Amino acid sequence: MDKTIDDVWAIVPDYFNRKECEGCGCCISICPARAITMIERVDGSERPIVDMSKCIRCTRCMDACEIYKCYHA
Repeated sequence: MDKTIDDVWAIVPDYFNRKECEGCGCCISICPARAITMIERVDGSERPIVDMSKCIRCTRCMDACEIYKCYHA
């Protein structure tokens, strides 16, 4: 199934609130727009957060991320 432009712009990757995220940083290293940074959560763990004003919705971060593999096939 091909992605439409509406599908792409509807995507909002949310790593910060996903308990499955291990903070590996794979999404940060692959982001061509440098829209993802790592910040510390209240529990002391670090999680990536996406600046949606910089995000170009290329979905590379989601394609590379293990927790989003079940959503993208």
